[in-house]
Amino acid sequence: MKKRQNTARILREKILDLLKRSRQQSLTLKQILTGLEMDKNDKSIVKDELKKMSSEGLVIRTDGNRYGLPERLGILTGVLEGNQRGFAFLRPEQQREDVYINAKNLNEAVHGDRVMVKLNKKKSRRKREGTVIGILKRGRSRLVGTLQRDGKQFYVTPDDRRFPGPVQVPLKGMTEAEAGDKVVVEIERWARGNKPARGKLVEYIGPVGSLHTEQMLFKHRFELPGEHPPQALKELENLPGEEEIPRLAKEQKRADLTDLRMVTIDDELARDFDDAVSLEVVDGSVYRLGVHIADVSQYVRQGKPLDREALKRGTSIYLVERAIHMLPPMLSENICSLQAGKDRLAVSVIMDIDGEGNLIEAAFKPSLIKVDERLSYQQVEAYLSDNKDASVFKDQAMAGMIEQMDGLAELLRDRRMKRGSLDLDIPEARIEVDENGVPVKVEKRVMGQSESLIEEFMIYCNETVAEYLEEENLPCVYRIHAVPADEKLAMLRETLTLMNVKAAAKIKDLKPKHLKKLLEETKGEQTEKLVRYLVLRSMPQAYYSAFNEGHFGLASEHYCHFTSPIRRYPDLVVHRILKQHLLPGGYSKEKAKRLQSRLPAIAQQSSERERAAVEAERASIEMKKAQYMEQRLGEEYTGIINGVTHFGLFVELENTVEGMIPVTELDDDYYVYNEKAALLTGERTRKTYRLGDRIRIQVIRANKEEGKVTFAPAEKEAV
Repeated sequence: MKKRQNTARILREKILDLLKRSRQQSLTLKQILTGLEMDKNDKSIVKDELKKMSSEGLVIRTDGNRYGLPERLGILTGVLEGNQRGFAFLRPEQQREDVYINAKNLNEAVHGDRVMVKLNKKKSRRKREGTVIGILKRGRSRLVGTLQRDGKQFYVTPDDRRFPGPVQVPLKGMTEAEAGDKVVVEIERWARGNKPARGKLVEYIGPVGSLHTEQMLFKHRFELPGEHPPQALKELENLPGEEEIPRLAKEQKRADLTDLRMVTIDDELARDFDDAVSLEVVDGSVYRLGVHIADVSQYVRQGKPLDREALKRGTSIYLVERAIHMLPPMLSENICSLQAGKDRLAVSVIMDIDGEGNLIEAAFKPSLIKVDERLSYQQVEAYLSDNKDASVFKDQAMAGMIEQMDGLAELLRDRRMKRGSLDLDIPEARIEVDENGVPVKVEKRVMGQSESLIEEFMIYCNETVAEYLEEENLPCVYRIHAVPADEKLAMLRETLTLMNVKAAAKIKDLKPKHLKKLLEETKGEQTEKLVRYLVLRSMPQAYYSAFNEGHFGLASEHYCHFTSPIRRYPDLVVHRILKQHLLPGGYSKEKAKRLQSRLPAIAQQSSERERAAVEAERASIEMKKAQYMEQRLGEEYTGIINGVTHFGLFVELENTVEGMIPVTELDDDYYVYNEKAALLTGERTRKTYRLGDRIRIQVIRANKEEGKVTFAPAEKEAV
């Protein structure tokens, strides 16, 4: 069986290589056989493999029975991100900008589907447009919704409005369900033309309003994983215990770094610790920075149940009230977690850095470590920002190392900014909840010196590992951030100019090199956060790839994720690659080639799971914000307009809560929407609402289930 799989994989690689090298956009089956130096006896084998590759979107079969690579035929593959108004965007797997798809061009594809899209030749002024020409894989087969009744006919209206509804269902086998209840429907046939979708009820969730129903709705809506499967948990029984760590380290001839002073610096509520840091100054002027990362690969073996489950999850998910871990707690919170005072297995990267932040040399070592002290961001922040009172540390001698770390972090940040890295940190929300999960405080969370310190060290380490693997011609899962498209930057400049942002108005053609200057010149201004948000929105999403294309936002030529293997699967893969290379004999060319062929699928899965996690985390935050504002109806706040549409204004408050003012609430005049200028103007009063304006609002509605808050202009808007 394994031999057949290897043969098919080799044939697939040869076909892809042939199509890439061909001067023609597409080839016939006969041309492919000739190019592969195969005869007609192999025709059926090649034809079957081409059929499989076509079903996966790796090659396209044209109407003329020719085969070509999607990108060479003007076709992109990727995942659809729907919109409740009917249209969708393609998030391409190739390094391209998103593609707008009109509702009439979806051709039965829905949100979450992996599809093939052909770019329309005629481009609109604001969007690249395309048409779905094939569905490679349905994203979802089950949806959560409300059971409805029309006479004797039952149907389900999906809660997620990005999915078309209704879905017709029989009520068989679910006698407890009544109209208005929440249920799960499994789609048996998606809507076609005038024919509605059909499905069957597979789970009864409960009546609207109960806490149980709310929790189950969220779990189903984002397809959140539950408990780890029994076979994965059983694997934990055979893992070496904590007491065996020193023996393992000795057997594996790991570098013993237990005498090296090191600390972890994390949030005071953190329970898992991926990374520890150490710092020495050698030869009077050289910083010797150690970044020591939990060696999860020692316990999660490739292809085993724990590994398969970790790949399936892709990442840990951090909701407001709880975390859903990629790894079971026995690993994530115990034996892999770098707890102070305990022996732990790690992969250490020791970097010698000169006074200008340049890397002199780096050493990579599977290691045995022991963290001296667990520090919190809050502790370190208090020390650095106040009077440098060393009593905040158990070991007061730690103060000197922290000051040196702060100095190095500032040096590395300055170096990163000089090379063109963008400062796109946008303040996030900090939400406190009581024992019942009810939010009691929502405030803006700003990154302090302590968090910036750790971030700079992790970025530097990730770059060092990625560059080393590339220099050694080894496979790697890279973290990619593509250069923003010219049309996106043109739209950004136009929007900022209409906002009277002087820094944008004096730039004739906004290019990537101008973005850093734009961000610097708007720093400290009222519109600083909005400008950062608009710049961020003009950029493509970062993603994982088996091929290095650089990281635009960090201005980094080599970048990967290595520093968080407890919570991110790509980091775990990079650890395995680095460790294998460090073993005697390292990687054979054949083994490296086999691994390289598997990495694109791993990168794609990791990117998809990351997007799903981000979506769930954002929804969790928005729902808690809305629940918080439910307790504050009628109160007034000052905010900034960060969105203008024909149906209303979006306003963000100082505490990061965002809400909408429907145009119906602007009842002092009839307001006309100017799309190009992104403003609403009163016909009679000539009063205007535009991006970046400050506005006084009153909270009039909040819906925690939908995570939405509705505002109205306060009676007195003077601010």
